[in-house]
This record gives sequence, C-alpha cells and structure tokens, in this order.
Amino acid sequence: MSLSRKNTCLCLIALGLFLTLTGCSSPKAAPEIAPVKVGMMPITDNSPFWVAEQQGYFKDEGIQVELVPFPSAIERDSAFAAGQIDAGIGDLLAVAAMNNSGTAVKAVSVGQGAAPGENRFAILSAPDSGITKSEQLANVPIALSLNTINEYITDNLLTAEGLKQDEIKTTNMVKLPIRFEALLNGSVKAATLPDPFATLAEIKGAHLIVDNSKNIVAQTVVIVRQETLDQNIEGVKKLMQAYDRAVKDLSADPEKYEQLIAEKARIPGEVMSSQEHPLQLHFSEPQAPDQAGVEQTISWMKDHGLLQKDFQYGDLVDERIIKK
Repeated sequence: MSLSRKNTCLCLIALGLFLTLTGCSSPKAAPEIAPVKVGMMPITDNSPFWVAEQQGYFKDEGIQVELVPFPSAIERDSAFAAGQIDAGIGDLLAVAAMNNSGTAVKAVSVGQGAAPGENRFAILSAPDSGITKSEQLANVPIALSLNTINEYITDNLLTAEGLKQDEIKTTNMVKLPIRFEALLNGSVKAATLPDPFATLAEIKGAHLIVDNSKNIVAQTVVIVRQETLDQNIEGVKKLMQAYDRAVKDLSADPEKYEQLIAEKARIPGEVMSSQEHPLQLHFSEPQAPDQAGVEQTISWMKDHGLLQKDFQYGDLVDERIIKK
C-alpha cells in the first residue's frame, strides 16, 4: 500500500471514530409535542383558555389543544381519573382529593386568587332574613356544597370575622341553581355562592355578608395529570405560554372579551350590564401556588377527615412549568 493511500485510510478511520463518539452523524430529533385535552366547565375561571383559542395562541405556540366541555366538576374529575383529559381548572382541594383517591395530578399554576379580589366567593343572606352582619350567622345553617372549596372558604371567612368553628353551621346543597333560588325565596337564610351567582343574588336583593375580595383564600389552579407531565411536559409548557398571553390580553382590555366570556360561562345579561354590582374579572400572571396556602388546604382537609394520605407541597404542585 502506498503511503498516500495509507494516510487516506487512517484519516477516514479517524473521521468515522470522531463522528461515532460525538454523535454528530445525525441531528438529535426534537421532542414530539402531543395534543393536550383541557376539561372545561362553564365558569369564568376558564376565560384565558377561551381567549387563547379565539386568538390562535395555541397554534402560535405549536400545540394542538382541544377544549372539552363538562357540566360540573364531578364529570371533569371522573375524566381525569379515566385519562380522558390532560388538564383543567379546579382548586387545591380537588388536587389533594384526586391524589388521595389514586388519580395522580398536580397543580402547575394558580388560575385566579393570586391577588385579592380574584375568583370571588361570597356568603350572602336571604333578602327578608334580617341578617346583615356576620355575627348574626352564628348557628344559622348556611347552604353550600360540603367537603368542597365552598365549605373551606366559608370556614376561613367566618372564623376571620370572629365566629368560632362550632358556631358555623352548614346544610348541603350541591347544585348552584337550586342553592341560588333557595336563597332568594327564603328557603335558606344564608348561602355561599361563587360569581356570577353571588353578583346576581345581590342584584336581586340578597345581602352581602362577607366575601374574599380582600384575601386569597379561594385560589383556583391549573391541574395537569402526572402522566401528561411525565410524557408531554413541553406540551404543557406551551399550553401555559398560550394561557399567559391570554391573561395579558384580559388584563389589557377585559371589555374586548366580555361577549365571549358571557357566552361561554353563561353569564346572565343583567350581571354583565349591572352598574351597581359590576362583575369583576381579574387574572394574575401564571405562578406556582404558594406553599403556605397548600399546607393550609392540606391541614383543613385532614381536620375534616377528607385525606387518608400525608401530602407535602411537592406531592401536589409541579414548579417546573412556570418560569420564575
């Protein structure tokens, strides 16, 4: 073999070895972004997802998102358990309850409630009840949905107003329309309602006793299945990037999206047009739930016998999605 041919062979062998060791023989494929299904109830908390869909932000971020409608949280949570949806808006109690029952999910961001006045819940008294102050609610049954965010908020608001825990009485009334009508017709003397029902009840003569407009006790969160986080974390990040853009739009010009939100969340026209009791729609930028709030929720659920497992902050929250 001639010297020139020998040198050429040696160069080719060295080049092949270099490409093998460095992995440069072929470019590394980008992770595949799987479609994401988001469970949607007709509530204002979901507004950023509707805006993101309308504005084309999901497409801009390079992700296919399907917004799947559900009539209530029960059906939505069943879909989480069955693996039929990847994400949805709920609350920390729902996150803990699903994990407690074996459905692995985590909160990736606060939806509403990062700042006071978001995600409003109110305790109201019936128009002819004669109850206008929180102390008058001592030992008066308050209609709400037991073992849910409704009861959690009621306990926190009334103990902050000076009532003792054993003075807070409740009666279970799960369906919101029935609870709303029972309050207005005086079948119950008091009820805990979320907006827009709370605002509509005020318009129709119910008395506002106390609400969460000055605290963050009623946070909602974006919930994601653990399996989705494990297999499609880039898709979840893109989902929340689109959500964040929609939140900025809602903050900059909320009136632009009033018709969309009224239609999707089924808000009565008299609520949208009310000057005396305007419906407040505020959204903070995405951020992870605070540890103190999560621990408070866990403690309350344990006290009420709703958890059989011991959870820590990291068991219920994934901080990888939202950039700090």
